[in-house]
Amino acid sequence: MKCRWALMIAVIAVLALTGCAADIGGGATGGNGSGSPVQKPATPPKTAVEDTVPVKVYFGTHDAKYIVAETHKLKNDAALMKRAMEALVAGPTSPDLVSVLPKATQVRSVAVIDKTAYVDFSREIAKRGFAGSATEILAVGAIVNTLTEFPEVEKVQILVEGKRVSTLFGHLDVYDPLSRSPGLIRGK
Repeated sequence: MKCRWALMIAVIAVLALTGCAADIGGGATGGNGSGSPVQKPATPPKTAVEDTVPVKVYFGTHDAKYIVAETHKLKNDAALMKRAMEALVAGPTSPDLVSVLPKATQVRSVAVIDKTAYVDFSREIAKRGFAGSATEILAVGAIVNTLTEFPEVEKVQILVEGKRVSTLFGHLDVYDPLSRSPGLIRGK
């Protein structure tokens, strides 16, 4: 009888120690204190590659005669046109092209109403003396041609601080909505 009791106490001690070790070590019961098995955390979903689309953004040539499209991959959402204008302000990635807008320019908004894109820039865009007439033609052409790449845009109204202006750099009339200028695009 003493052997049975000793054997039962030994079995209970082994079971108790095994149960404790499993709780501490995160074994079958997982160390969560509940005695229930721990489920592995679900594998987090893979980070989806942002939904981007290629957008043609136009920049000037070094000889100040043409604009050339440079394709930028931009996030495809409601702010896509604004991002295209921000890419224009940021400048080209190709050393063969030049920026045509003052770097301090901010794009305040872009909205399309009745096939006309209203693009609102900060006052830094309207720097008289920033560039000559050739660069102003390229700047306006780059803005208009970039936005008219979007099928829902036929004309572009350039605004500065929410208001129509007569000119950007002092040479070209931009008071009314402007149409695409395919003759400025090199190769067209």
